Amino acid sequence: KSKHMNPVIKATLVGTVVNLALSIIKFIGGVVGNSAAMVADAIHSVSDLLTDAIVLFTHKISRKPKDEEHPYGHGRAETLGTTAIGFFIISAGIGLAYEAWDIIQSGSPQIPKALAAGTALISIVINEWLFRYTRSVGEKSNSPTLVANAWHHRSDAISSIAALIGIIGAMIGFPLLDPIAAVMVAFMVIKIGYEITLGGFRDLMDTALSEEQTRD
Repeated sequence: KSKHMNPVIKATLVGTVVNLALSIIKFIGGVVGNSAAMVADAIHSVSDLLTDAIVLFTHKISRKPKDEEHPYGHGRAETLGTTAIGFFIISAGIGLAYEAWDIIQSGSPQIPKALAAGTALISIVINEWLFRYTRSVGEKSNSPTLVANAWHHRSDAISSIAALIGIIGAMIGFPLLDPIAAVMVAFMVIKIGYEITLGGFRDLMDTALSEEQTRD
């Protein structure tokens, strides 16, 4: 059965399973390893899981054939999914910033342990692989939602890099670098979310699909 599985659905399911595992590993690594940046990074992986669900849902709708109410088919559902993913990434970024700012203001962050740094390193490698794999399938399958989701995997890899820098900085004597890294993560996430949302809005403004797309 797996040989005949739709490539978009397969890539999304792979992302879902990997992100579920990463969310748990990062959360444990962040809590046990005393790292605010790592806990924030775990929350980001959870947001990735939810965008996977959006991809599965919108892709299923967009593949429906055209009917009386939707003479151009259901291709717009993919665009709506892309826009929704963008909005979700923005809200996740705002949440991360708020949490990190709270820790900075308290002025007494905990010093992270080596476990947190190791977790961040694992996350960077896995998310970069996930980004390349998902983007490749999205481009071959002409699925804008899957390509948008691939960029969310990349944003997760970037946030893990920032977390790693913050963790190492805090370990060598600059404790505030850990929550500062979490704020940096938040702004990177918001930027990627903004770009994806903008792309989705541009597609939505073009109210009808082109003749070529309609035929496809």
